Amino acid sequence: MKKHGRRLAINRHPLISGILRKVNKRLVTQLISLAFTNSYILSFFKFCPAPVLNCHACPLAIMACPIGSVQHFIGQRRFPFILVGFLTIIGTLIGRMTCGWACPFGFLQDILFKIRSGKRKLRIKTINSAWKIVSYPVFIGLVLTGAFVTGEPLFCKLCPAGGLEAGVPLAIINPSIRAMVGTLFVVKIAIVLVFIIAAILIKRPFCRFVCPLGAAYSLFNKVSYIRLEVDNDLCNECGACRKVCPMDINVYLDPNSKDCIKCLECSFCPAIKVVYGK
Repeated sequence: MKKHGRRLAINRHPLISGILRKVNKRLVTQLISLAFTNSYILSFFKFCPAPVLNCHACPLAIMACPIGSVQHFIGQRRFPFILVGFLTIIGTLIGRMTCGWACPFGFLQDILFKIRSGKRKLRIKTINSAWKIVSYPVFIGLVLTGAFVTGEPLFCKLCPAGGLEAGVPLAIINPSIRAMVGTLFVVKIAIVLVFIIAAILIKRPFCRFVCPLGAAYSLFNKVSYIRLEVDNDLCNECGACRKVCPMDINVYLDPNSKDCIKCLECSFCPAIKVVYGK
């Protein structure tokens, strides 16, 4: 009882309680996810698909990339029933929330955007623009059609997440792989550099315009169990939600947009609330 009382007293201390209030739960969750999905010691999970985009070829990865797994089955002319069911369950429950809370490559883009580049950050509207549908041709063209026609994981060969997490580390630590480096590797690294530079200037460019896994999850955003709701009587359309949104969305225009990763950063506003199952 004494220890419990002492713990309560510490938590009530102004300094401690202030620190606890300022802890960014999403940041902590992203760090835990990064550590877990790339904790080599648990690599016996390699046959399981991760719920996020994390390259299975990464030397530290413990699970398979869901997009790479889809391409593997499609390339063999087999339908991935279990994998599709797995992704459907996640999408139905939380939509794109894994993108906002657990994706390592999304986390990297969040960090890169915080860099003071000396140049003005770019704001690209996705509402009513061509950018809004780019990720679907990537999913249908590269991931599905490309894998079916060629039998090869075409998206994986160009994926910047794979290039950064697997391509670069493997080329550094494995002399035999380094000896095979050719044009494709150079192209892949160029794509990685493009997205790194873009992420410094634009909020989550890969997530917004390219990611096929995000495109798949986005189909469930408006019907998932966890959604956002805007009280139009309280909202004065000040734009504060867009300032904190990692996807650069005016939440009051479309609170469950396909681009929304349900990070809940905008829920600080009294006009925006999280609803469950309504």
